[in-house]
Amino acid sequence: MKNIFLILLFSNILFSSCKKEVLKQTIYDNVYYEVTPVTLYTSNAEKNKQKSSLQYISILFSDLFNQSIPGSDLNNIGEAIVSIGDKGLANQLILERLLTVPAIQIPTATQMQADLDGFISSAYQRFYLRNPTEYEKIYLKNLIQNDSNITPEIVYAAFALSNEYMFY
Repeated sequence: MKNIFLILLFSNILFSSCKKEVLKQTIYDNVYYEVTPVTLYTSNAEKNKQKSSLQYISILFSDLFNQSIPGSDLNNIGEAIVSIGDKGLANQLILERLLTVPAIQIPTATQMQADLDGFISSAYQRFYLRNPTEYEKIYLKNLIQNDSNITPEIVYAAFALSNEYMFY
């Protein structure tokens, strides 16, 4: 009897000390991550720092493709800008090439015509980081409506090559 009691006591101590710790796993559904809001400029007069060539290309790529440019591509384009010499011409050539890449995130002409006000506002916010003034909205809307040859690519090229886009 004494042996049975000792065996039970020893097994009880042995098994109680080797308990497996169970971790509770919690799965979260519908988690919302907040994005830091970007403060929009109120006018172009607030922009007083000129972008470097690499900043221009990096920002232009992210504005057109909604992703950052790979480092090797940025270096290659940077070397091309230096080799051309004329910064304006280099920017124009690079922009024209980027506008032909199939992965570009740009609305179609039909989408642009369907919501001109939305297209104009999003273009100003995308490229200039500000909302358009009422005059700018009316002028660009009339320009697009009166000339059927104006495409989103032309509008984006005009924004990307403008003086305001060269500054932040």
